[in-house]
Amino acid sequence: MLGIGIDTGGTCTDAVIYDFDSRKILAGAKTQTTRDRLETGIAAALDALPQDLLERCEMISLSTTLATNACVENKGARAKLLMLGFDWEMIEYLKTTYASYGLDDLTRFVVMDAKVEGYYSNPFDPDWEALRENAEAYFADCDSVGIVQKHPRANGGRFELTALKILKEVLDKPITISFDISNETDILKTCAGTLLNARLIPLIAEFMEAVRHVMKERGMDLPMSIIRSDGTMFPEETARLYPVETILCGPAASVVGGCELAGCDTGLIVDMGGTTTDIALVRSGEPVLSPEGIWIGQWKTMVKGLYVKTFGLGGDSAVRYADEKLRLDTTRIVPISVLAAQYPGVLPQLEALAEEHRMSIFPIHEFYIRLKDISGKEGYTEQEQQICELLGEGPLIARELASRMGKYIGLLKTDRLEADGVIIRSGLTPTDMMIIKGDFDLYDGAAARTALRCVETNTGIPVEQIPDLVYEMVFRKLYKAVGRVILKQQFPKNERLLEPENTEVLLDSLYEQAVAEASDTDEVQKFFQARMRLTTDYPLIGVGAPVHVFLPRVARLLGTEAVIPPYAGVANALGAAASPRIAMAELKIKAVYEKTEYMGLALYENGVRHTFEEIPAAVAYGKEAVRREVLKKAAMYGIGADPQVSITVEENRFGHRKDGVLFEIIVRAKAV
Repeated sequence: MLGIGIDTGGTCTDAVIYDFDSRKILAGAKTQTTRDRLETGIAAALDALPQDLLERCEMISLSTTLATNACVENKGARAKLLMLGFDWEMIEYLKTTYASYGLDDLTRFVVMDAKVEGYYSNPFDPDWEALRENAEAYFADCDSVGIVQKHPRANGGRFELTALKILKEVLDKPITISFDISNETDILKTCAGTLLNARLIPLIAEFMEAVRHVMKERGMDLPMSIIRSDGTMFPEETARLYPVETILCGPAASVVGGCELAGCDTGLIVDMGGTTTDIALVRSGEPVLSPEGIWIGQWKTMVKGLYVKTFGLGGDSAVRYADEKLRLDTTRIVPISVLAAQYPGVLPQLEALAEEHRMSIFPIHEFYIRLKDISGKEGYTEQEQQICELLGEGPLIARELASRMGKYIGLLKTDRLEADGVIIRSGLTPTDMMIIKGDFDLYDGAAARTALRCVETNTGIPVEQIPDLVYEMVFRKLYKAVGRVILKQQFPKNERLLEPENTEVLLDSLYEQAVAEASDTDEVQKFFQARMRLTTDYPLIGVGAPVHVFLPRVARLLGTEAVIPPYAGVANALGAAASPRIAMAELKIKAVYEKTEYMGLALYENGVRHTFEEIPAAVAYGKEAVRREVLKKAAMYGIGADPQVSITVEENRFGHRKDGVLFEIIVRAKAV
């Protein structure tokens, strides 16, 4: 059987044809991701594959870093969160805590008072009539809605289900309820994940529709799946409802693909793309899973997935300057070499700017590009609408856009447009430096070299030195990122001490000592000079387009080897095709007490409460209920009519494990 794997990253779109029987890639292709029209890049990747093999394919599976990048860059559709049973005063009092989960914009919350039955002695419902009457006003300025209630397991999520029914009658927007996607006890993780899901629904839907459109144009009607954050796959219909499950889709695919390609059963997978670098751990052929929810960018969520550290470093990270020094931003921009290849007018504008030797605290060599048309869309200011209208004619260099707006360049209000993915900038990136240095030959470097002259004017750094300085910044940042993962594995109980702010100075020092030792040719001097050294026995398995340039040196500094297998540049597309299908479900049976007297056990199934006097009866019903739930998920995930189901039971007690006071029984099911 043959299948197609497609990976759409922030920079490149890759495609492979995979033979499931021989477990081999038969063909691969890499093209540019076209952010303003995803179909173009996807079509180019498919058309670059052998058409005779393409016609024999029976399925298509996808991975994408679109959701990952949206989390890292804090972008996505505009969404609001309906919060049932929360208190406004407490939210405002704890706003710093909320912000630490990614919930830093309180204007995105709609709060309704309520107390759930089974948890409070004086329960009452939200004001449903007020919700029905005011829903359109509450949610007029958003594209999608998330719903979260406090203590949903106490009443089977009844508040959320009722609110969902009301909002569906009133609104024509995608709506997410947390009860469908979370068993998390940390309510703020649930809030973050639910709001993220709402923000990502339009993004993943657009991606799916782009693939469907390309396939339809080629007469292809194949079942489609997408990779989840745990390295398994689920079908198109489910992904459209629960896109938050794909926030580590690209990294998960890189782990599956990297292991398949490298043939290593243990190692660190380092996937360096255009926007982010993802580091994951594989032991004995199995990806290591995160015991807690995924934390990505500013978002701390309840989504279960691979242990992956994602940070903003890629071929398209913005190279900028401040205080006459170079810096490497986490923001993704379009490489100026790529923009110049698409628009011939870019190079002359840069040349004219470079001749002026103009000083500015702003990156005036950068261009603005429109990705979406927001004409007439509510919630945007007149200035934001005007910016998008001007960019509809094509990319504009910063000072030209400011001039047409009649504004000083520093007063251009583009932050929200960039955060919403409406516009993007183009400027200097590590990809441009790779082009200048001859490590990447797909584009001409004239525009990048000209933009460097503008940087030289504002930093005093000679043009010829800048590419090497940028490389050095990438080496350092990559070393520190891998170093944090190594430290975490070596000292697993000291996670708080290993947060970035606590290890920054240490890792900088370790990097500088490793570089000094690598450059010291005097063996006697090396022997007598005491230096700390961070090392690992794990090989670094590199995937992604730019990884061959940067990973080998970082591996040497860490005392290990870099393994960069054939087809490393399209490993994510392979992972998309080769990932397994697994569904999991969990049910909690709660022990019920009145004061200290044991009253029995209770569980909820589909919002209905069931009570039992004895543990065996409760567990027996729980097993059947969780089997029904996992089979329902298996159907949603496209696993098949008769999957293999395994069920485990875990008792949680206070005190002694066997004889302590029972407080809950967790029944888990897995369908493969």
